[in-house]
Amino acid sequence: ICIDRDRTKGIGEQKTTAMGGSNSKAKVEKDNKCKEDGYDFSRKIKEAVNDEIAKRMMVQREIQLALTIARTRDTLFVFGSAWGMFASGVVTAKALGKKVPPVAGVPLVVGGLILGNLYDLAYGNKMLRVAKEAEEILEYERGRLVPFKQAPFAKFYTEAEKGALWEDSTAVGDLFPNRFYAPRQELPPPKK
Repeated sequence: ICIDRDRTKGIGEQKTTAMGGSNSKAKVEKDNKCKEDGYDFSRKIKEAVNDEIAKRMMVQREIQLALTIARTRDTLFVFGSAWGMFASGVVTAKALGKKVPPVAGVPLVVGGLILGNLYDLAYGNKMLRVAKEAEEILEYERGRLVPFKQAPFAKFYTEAEKGALWEDSTAVGDLFPNRFYAPRQELPPPKK
């Protein structure tokens, strides 16, 4: 541990400050050793705290992703079974020569697409593809992530990021048809 021994000297002691003095060389060597070792107590504590926070965030993220995948699998089991029963009924009716309405093809196709998407999320690599897309957004499209100005962390975004898309956007209440049937009204300021 690098300790500044000059601070621990008694009040009546004097230290040599002249260049080349006996204390100046020892202090320089000690400081260099501390810097070489990369030891900075407050920095190490801050890194340890940040690492602990990051680990907790990672665990929370993994729990949320696992719950999302589990919910998707449950949805896939329920609606997949229903779609399978419907599809087998349609195919069986067609095989037996019974008339099947053409509209029955719509749930077969749409249901197949939706279930395929759910299967990809539940068992495929959809989560990884989405994560890679998120990396791209964070890297090259940060302007999409700018919060409203009252958010406590809005100050951490640069003016370039704020100006990328924010100024060109319109509030939902100002768009048609909202503007038509629910025009904005100025409210009086809150009483203090």
